Amino acid sequence: MNSEEKNIGDPMVFDNSEDDLDYNIEEIYKKLQNIGSFTINDSKIYVTLLKIGLSNPAVISEKSKVDRARVYDSLKRLVKRGIVEEEPVKRAPRYRAFPPDVVFGTIRKKLNNQINLATSLEKQLAQIKTESTEKNSVWSIQGKHKINKKFYEIIQNAEEFCFIFLTLDYSISSINELELLEGVIMEKLRSNPSLTIKIALKIFPEKDDQKSILNRLFHANIEIFRWKPKSVLPFGLILTDSEFMQTFLSGTVPKPMYEFGILMEKAGQDQLMGFKHLCIWVFYQLCKKLVFTKTQRNIQIEGDDDE
Repeated sequence: MNSEEKNIGDPMVFDNSEDDLDYNIEEIYKKLQNIGSFTINDSKIYVTLLKIGLSNPAVISEKSKVDRARVYDSLKRLVKRGIVEEEPVKRAPRYRAFPPDVVFGTIRKKLNNQINLATSLEKQLAQIKTESTEKNSVWSIQGKHKINKKFYEIIQNAEEFCFIFLTLDYSISSINELELLEGVIMEKLRSNPSLTIKIALKIFPEKDDQKSILNRLFHANIEIFRWKPKSVLPFGLILTDSEFMQTFLSGTVPKPMYEFGILMEKAGQDQLMGFKHLCIWVFYQLCKKLVFTKTQRNIQIEGDDDE
């Protein structure tokens, strides 16, 4: 009698060799667990029952390599969920697995119901959020690290324009911060070359490393402004088409520190337009625009004679 003629109700003559199988049994166990309906023992017992057919817990334990006590726990769960069928006898019942199309048809139906429920809830909750969301959000922000992180995020989120008034520490401290800013701006321009960027800062002509960075920014079509004498403001500011952040001088010893600010997200267009006009006025009234002299390969200030 060949293996196909064996009685599936007699598990003791079942050949459990997996040498000829074209699937990875461990991968099947993992997939059963990933759908959230099977424990590892449930997976082993269900697959074992599919192989051996109607069988008792002792043989199921032997073939699945699951401890006998754990087999009873899993069989109880699987029967309750309609994955395994229990023989309708009073003592020593045997068990067999329902076919995969029956089991997973039921699972798919439950999952589809959950997807439909999730979709409906998403729409309802989004409506509640829309009704309760204000036009803009104003937050306080504190700490140099958090301010810098948000500063770079605002630049990365800009779509149409980005106006920046750098605080004094970008000019008198280590050049590293200005180099980091240059990197963020250059990366942004690679993804959005049409972005309009204007920057105002305190410039020290004797700082060659500062001039080198400004030179590169200038050649990236960024408009650069320097503060006029006695016009440096005690705060920093960044404004884009959707966000606004202002930082304030919080200390001067041993150097200027800007560790507190306010942040406005999702600002209304009327508010942004007002800030934009103010920024343009500051650029052209309190600052001087830089020009680049090709012959000298050096940055010069337009209208130095009035200073």
